[in-house]
Amino acid sequence: MSKRLTLRDEQKRLTRRRLIEGALAAFERKGYAATTIDDIVADANASRATFYLHFKSKSDVVLVMARTLGTRWRELYRELTSGERLSRKELYDWLDAMAGHYLTNRSTVAALDQAAAVEPEVASVRLANQQESMALVAESIRRWYGGDEEDARIRAALLLAQMDRFFDLWIVHGLEFDRPRAIGTLTDLWVSALGLTA
Repeated sequence: MSKRLTLRDEQKRLTRRRLIEGALAAFERKGYAATTIDDIVADANASRATFYLHFKSKSDVVLVMARTLGTRWRELYRELTSGERLSRKELYDWLDAMAGHYLTNRSTVAALDQAAAVEPEVASVRLANQQESMALVAESIRRWYGGDEEDARIRAALLLAQMDRFFDLWIVHGLEFDRPRAIGTLTDLWVSALGLTA
């Protein structure tokens, strides 16, 4: 049985969430590098003292975002890879759902991109997240098709890097595409690379 949160614990959780949302608003408005703690607390309607009760620095806020998003996206990769070989429709539906997750988390992804460029610890956590996701996909490629471990790792890395970069250009940076056609073309590329059935 899980432990119930006390009122104080719930208040801490809500305050932490409000600070993260304030940080996201400030990062979106000013960019990661230009954002200060004062910007974050102003957007969160909090004090500097409150901020430092929850976080050590603005990079600490982004590390929490990176770990949270990484955990959620690994769950999505587990959904993709937990069963038998996928049909084209199943893959299309999964890629469309991932596009939706990028859209929902657009500000977070942009903040992580900016922070990773100047914060080595953020870059390290992002790389670890990507490696875990690639390992899940590579294991499934081997399970579905047999073959060489290195080939599976390379295929997984190429597919995930392609998807991430495309979604970054399209969804995070606003390069416009027709969604069904964009997802359909990406699906076709994955089907070809994986040899999936229609």
